Amino acid sequence: MMNQEIISLLKAALECSVYVSPRDPGLTYEELAIIGATAGYLEGEVNDALRHVGIRFWGVPRIVPAEQEITQWVFFFPENPEYKDYAALDFVFNELNLRLRSEGEARAEIERSVLVERAVAKSIQRHNIEVAITWLVMAKQLVEKDSILRFAHRGAGVRQFPSVTRAMHRHEHSKPHKARAYPLVKDVIARRGDGRPQHPEPLDAFAEELEQLGYRQFRMWWMQTVSELRQSSPSSTPVAVAVLAAALVEAALTFIVKHARAKGQFQAKEYERDPRTWRIDDLVASAASGGPAAVLDLQSKARAETLIRIRQRIHAGRMLSDYPAGPPDLRPDEAREAKGVADQVVRAVLDWLQKNPPPAS
Repeated sequence: MMNQEIISLLKAALECSVYVSPRDPGLTYEELAIIGATAGYLEGEVNDALRHVGIRFWGVPRIVPAEQEITQWVFFFPENPEYKDYAALDFVFNELNLRLRSEGEARAEIERSVLVERAVAKSIQRHNIEVAITWLVMAKQLVEKDSILRFAHRGAGVRQFPSVTRAMHRHEHSKPHKARAYPLVKDVIARRGDGRPQHPEPLDAFAEELEQLGYRQFRMWWMQTVSELRQSSPSSTPVAVAVLAAALVEAALTFIVKHARAKGQFQAKEYERDPRTWRIDDLVASAASGGPAAVLDLQSKARAETLIRIRQRIHAGRMLSDYPAGPPDLRPDEAREAKGVADQVVRAVLDWLQKNPPPAS
């Protein structure tokens, strides 16, 4: 059975895109997938849910709310949380009502930018009036053509204010999915232009950096390893979790060596040799050296070193040396810690790359 929780969250995310970015509403398929993953859902169930969310138009990169969702917007039910500004909605109706009364229905129009500036002059926030206009256009209460706005459905006369319609409904509709989606949508849209990686999760974000680092061909390998780590259970497969987490730590540090050497880091002679000779212990130590310019701080280094010791369980010879009486059992909490270490180390690498960006390819 389809997970209705995910579908409801993603539908709410599309609605929230109107509140966050009224001049460019909608979300790309990848942005919706990021929101689903950030909310804690797995890749497969998110992809399945996305087939039931929104509508796509040929040549338009973003998915927008589906028609059956938008039909509910015209009722102006009281909602909690509420992201629409009813003063802004009323202002739109009032301006067009005045035009209708003074100019007649055929000429009851107003240019969008003029309406926005008039609202701002009346102390309505610019963003809120833009949300109100886009909302009403998408809900087919208004028609916008060449930036000219008019009421839809001519012949209906003067319209009742949205706030009056809302007051007629006594029951407040709780919208927990919208409350959950809003900050996720706000974050993913902000990442379109604020210089941060598109993905908020460090393991996903690092995949974006591989091309700039000159390792585009390893992106699929990286994402497959990340996917396997996420699907592994600290309770049932703790060793697999630890090994995969360590592999990602080692890989992230390996992929920055060439760039870091150009920035004065990782200057040891060993990094002039074939990468197959590099050891994770040395990579961690090198990443933590260099004072303020270091990739890792001491706390990250210590956690990474603990992860390395856990990872050595896959080497029988190392266990014979370190645990002659037999190794202790690997507990689920240690596996969960391994995942946390991978996140912390890769986030530190991303932070370092932001301060020391690779040259544009």
